[in-house]
Amino acid sequence: MKIALLAFIGLLASTTAFARFDASVDDTTLSEADTLRLMLRTDSASVTSNPDFEPLQKDFDILSNQRSSQIQSFNGQVDALTTWTLVLKPKHTGTLQIPPITLSGESSQPIEITIKELDPQLKRAIAQTVFFETTYTPKQVYVQSQIVVTRRLFYVNGAQLYGDMPNAPDIPGAMVKLLGEPEHSTAVRDGRQYGMIEQRFAVFPERSGDLTIPAATVTGSVRLADSGMGRRIGVDVSSDTLKVPVLPIPSEYPRDAPWLPAADVELLEDWPGEPERGLATGTPSQRTLIVRADGNASSAIPPLTLTLPDSLKAYPEPAKLSESQTRSGVVGTRIESTSLVATQPGDVTLPEVHVTWWDTVNQRVRMAALPARAIKITGNATSAPSAPEVVAPIVQPTLPATAPPIPETAPEPTPPRMYLWLAVAFAIVLLGSVTTAIRARYHKRADHRRPDARAAESDAHAAFRRACDSREPQRVRTALDHWLTARYAVPLVDATRRFFADPAAHAAVKALNAR
Repeated sequence: MKIALLAFIGLLASTTAFARFDASVDDTTLSEADTLRLMLRTDSASVTSNPDFEPLQKDFDILSNQRSSQIQSFNGQVDALTTWTLVLKPKHTGTLQIPPITLSGESSQPIEITIKELDPQLKRAIAQTVFFETTYTPKQVYVQSQIVVTRRLFYVNGAQLYGDMPNAPDIPGAMVKLLGEPEHSTAVRDGRQYGMIEQRFAVFPERSGDLTIPAATVTGSVRLADSGMGRRIGVDVSSDTLKVPVLPIPSEYPRDAPWLPAADVELLEDWPGEPERGLATGTPSQRTLIVRADGNASSAIPPLTLTLPDSLKAYPEPAKLSESQTRSGVVGTRIESTSLVATQPGDVTLPEVHVTWWDTVNQRVRMAALPARAIKITGNATSAPSAPEVVAPIVQPTLPATAPPIPETAPEPTPPRMYLWLAVAFAIVLLGSVTTAIRARYHKRADHRRPDARAAESDAHAAFRRACDSREPQRVRTALDHWLTARYAVPLVDATRRFFADPAAHAAVKALNAR
């Protein structure tokens, strides 16, 4: 048994050492619409590498490539074989050559192939059975604006398409986004019914000048009458290459405004009920501004510029960017939420908020705006009042010349800075204790939230405790907002209302806001 095995291994090694490598084709004369089958063989089954197919790509497209290996033993004779089978599509007509292909230092013999042109009538028939239509909109395109490219592939009943529609192209100097999956339907062209596959993608050029959108190619076959007989003919169908002129930013666009081209821009506000009811000092209120750009990505929407009165403190959250795709293009959205805390009672005016943009439909500068808003603030001041203005007094004999007159009602003295910091430190310690107690009270109940929600709340509370240890009021306020949102899983304004239901929590926050 061992002797037979050693003989088998010796024969196998012999075939490997003296392996031949040759090539053959199924036909040497074919039309430009046909495909060619190339077979490469070596009499060894232990080949670890593949041949170098790069020389083929000069005159042929490689449509498929399969490899197989087998070993057979008959009457002590071992036959080993590795085969590569390639399907090739000629790139042009005339006399072509399958060049020598190399494998482990061995080369196959070259093979001459004749590619004949199709009959013009047959070419026209093929062009009427499978073809592309490619369009783009709008016709006037600006840098960083949206171009919607539509590819439509038409095919007759009985045509076979190999593979799906090509992916959206990779275009240097542009961002490309697919607008959904390809859609299948039917259409009529020149009175003939066709199946149709439609593909859309958005292109955003990053610089002005000519932008090239490359062609797409699909491979298939159609059945046509050729020389009085019906036969299936392979076809390669390509879309047109598009050259799109991209214009620079128009001269009339304001130089101090961020460039935002779009088909439409909306500026919306989400502030449930607060402007009508007014604000209470010391109570956070969340104002959310939403910018929606139809025809551009969310990354193109600039941050909003907000100017607030001194009696309002703002604690903004990180902006949220999102996008959706429609048949007409990309819709980008930017959401900016800010918690506002009033520190002084009275009437204040929130100034106008606006976004300047370029209307790509009507070719003009436009502005989306929220008008100025008057807000009434109620409650008591939550920060120390500024020192009253000192007026030169009338000199009285009983008082030093530098002393001001005694007012009828003396204002409360401003606490020294050291005592103010002590009060803030105490409020932070108290706030940390209150939140820990509230969290422990909730954990005594069954917590039916998802594990990821519980983990997020636990992380937020740990971050809040670290902020309390830092004794930095701004950091404490921000961490508290994040913990409340994670704790109650509702918008910040609603979470704050729930938190303030505990009198100790309300008192601690008011003391903190006095800083």
